[in-house]
Amino acid sequence: MPGCTRLRVNPLRPEVAVVRRGAETISRGGVIAGPTDTIYGLFADAWNRSALRRVFRIKGRPDNKPILVLVDSLKRVRDVADSIPDAFEVLAEAFWPGPLTVVVARRPGVPDAITAGRETIAVRLPRSPLVRALARQARCPLTGTSANRSGRPGARSADEVFDQLGSRLPLLLDAGRSPRGTPSTIVDLASSTPSVLREGRIPSAAIAFALQRAGLDRQARQLVAGDRWPPG
Repeated sequence: MPGCTRLRVNPLRPEVAVVRRGAETISRGGVIAGPTDTIYGLFADAWNRSALRRVFRIKGRPDNKPILVLVDSLKRVRDVADSIPDAFEVLAEAFWPGPLTVVVARRPGVPDAITAGRETIAVRLPRSPLVRALARQARCPLTGTSANRSGRPGARSADEVFDQLGSRLPLLLDAGRSPRGTPSTIVDLASSTPSVLREGRIPSAAIAFALQRAGLDRQARQLVAGDRWPPG
């Protein structure tokens, strides 16, 4: 099996050649690793079922756990989401691009593997110029699962990714050590009562305040905080 190629990358001003190499690998159905807004992640074409199977195999992740997707622009959310509630618009304006993942109803045709058969999908517009550039050039939403073996802590450096997954990856984009190891906050907006499925970089109180400031007082009061997003 070919070894893992490591390429240095500037995550804030990603080199054109590096983005092109990563996007070409993704477009061919490959899975690559690189830095996100928080920890390192695995990037694959979220519409490619073979690529999704590779992601699960690389991580050793149970197939009953959903994987969030990353998009390169707000309008791309329409490619994966079936309906957009008012609360979504509010939170997207307040926290995107950034470490907030929002769960909404999925569009028909979204692969079951990405949602674990659920009728919802978790989506994020990352702040990372590198991730957005990869998604834009590959012309697809990307998987946003952490680059680690399932059940182990998320990797904060390319060395940690390589130690866990190096032999399983064709390409690893190395931006050194991530300054932030806390994952994104995940908010479920697919039901009438919003809830925080995972408390991350953005605290629940900030979510509630944004909803209240936009006039969504009832949803702000009903916001339920917890930690119910499948780990790994």
